[in-house]
Amino acid sequence: MRRLAVALVLCAWAAPGRAADVVPARFARWLAADADVRVARVVVPSEEQRVGEVRLLRRGGADVVQTLLSTKVLSRVVGEIRKKELANWPPGRPGHDDALRYLAALDAAREAIWNRLPADVASADRRQKLWIEFVLGPEVAFVALGRFEGSDEGGEIAVTAREPLAVLEPTRDYVAADMRLIAADSFHVEGAALDSLLAPLARLRPAEPR
Repeated sequence: MRRLAVALVLCAWAAPGRAADVVPARFARWLAADADVRVARVVVPSEEQRVGEVRLLRRGGADVVQTLLSTKVLSRVVGEIRKKELANWPPGRPGHDDALRYLAALDAAREAIWNRLPADVASADRRQKLWIEFVLGPEVAFVALGRFEGSDEGGEIAVTAREPLAVLEPTRDYVAADMRLIAADSFHVEGAALDSLLAPLARLRPAEPR
């Protein structure tokens, strides 16, 4: 009965038969985005060279850092993410193994999205659409990755459907710290300015253990 309930919650945004296989039941409600409250949004890496958006969200009792990538050069963008992750989490630092698992999942998601592009290159939209969410809740800390459908309306990505491809459960310290690092890098802020940006997200304030 519980498995059926999970499937019903996710059916609005996930491909049939996929969500219940990928998303553990205890995480399902934390991926339901229908009541998201947006705290901030920024185009990345810039308005001039946009490949997607990063959004800071409140979702029930959880804080979310969401990345939406819609680009024809997804492999290049994932390569840039890899460089930053490895720089932030070098060998020997707690969280390095979590970062490696995240990067492996990111590569697998990128390849899956690439393999689903239409074969008719001449007429197809070659943009590859990847969503990434770092979720920090009262009892959960996880990372979800997948593909999405949507359009650019008024210069903003409007998501109409999502399909999860992987859900990871790293340490809570890694999830919280990486969320702050992603926000700092995407919004180009640090120190007091970063704390001010994240102030509406209670679990990402400096007092939250990382």
